[in-house]
Amino acid sequence: MLLLLAIVIAAVWPVSVRASEPPARVVSLNLCLDQLALALAAPGQLVGVADVTQDAHLSARWQQARTLPAVEMRVEEILALRPDLVLIDANAPAHVVALLRRAGVRVASVPDAATFEQGLARVRAVAAALGHAEAGETLANDMQRRHDEIVSTRGSGQPLAAVWQANGFTVGAGTVPDDLLRRAGFRNLAAERGTGPFEPLPLEILVRAAPDVLILDGATSDRPSLAEALMTHRAVRHAFEGSRTLVMPHSLWLCAGPQNLEALERLTAAHRALGRGS
Repeated sequence: MLLLLAIVIAAVWPVSVRASEPPARVVSLNLCLDQLALALAAPGQLVGVADVTQDAHLSARWQQARTLPAVEMRVEEILALRPDLVLIDANAPAHVVALLRRAGVRVASVPDAATFEQGLARVRAVAAALGHAEAGETLANDMQRRHDEIVSTRGSGQPLAAVWQANGFTVGAGTVPDDLLRRAGFRNLAAERGTGPFEPLPLEILVRAAPDVLILDGATSDRPSLAEALMTHRAVRHAFEGSRTLVMPHSLWLCAGPQNLEALERLTAAHRALGRGS
């Protein structure tokens, strides 16, 4: 009943925004798209973001996100914010997209991004949807310039890296971390083993493979769980000491975007440190 009422209310709103005009009220419903929208939207243009974007562990723009209403993937919540545009990812539930469009709300579906180049395309796509194509082009060009500067500082050789997350999960080919590792000059243990994008890596295999650097998924939380226990296992602490361990905040490379440049800087610095034998 509530859903029906929300659709009826939305359907009678006057559609005052033409496709050629920037939308006045935008709701973004994807962690990765939200962060780009927060970077590109005009003041007051973004009126709601996905609730997960307010999580400091996952989002590089969590502080900005917490100044806006947190929205779950429920049509009632979305329509209550009276958006004239909703940003949504290509994997969003089809029924949500259909109901929003039936309610007269424009929906921009933006493809996923698993590489730096795809991230640049996403920046431009989100900026265009917001009506700020020029700002998107400027940001994308700045990202490319900084990327090229960072990559030019990496060391020689291709040391082996392994990413190890909670529950012993790792990241294989087809992910942002794998793409950034390659750009920084590393080989990715998971990719070389044919591991899927997100699959567990047994502790025994990790230690036996003896990667040159172990990348941990940020610091453990304030309330450590069994899922995080493997990250601090004594076998791991013994095998990877000093410069052989790198802490990478999850928020820096979970999504493709400007925050990847800080991740790339950390990776290239680790690569140089290995070359110096420090």
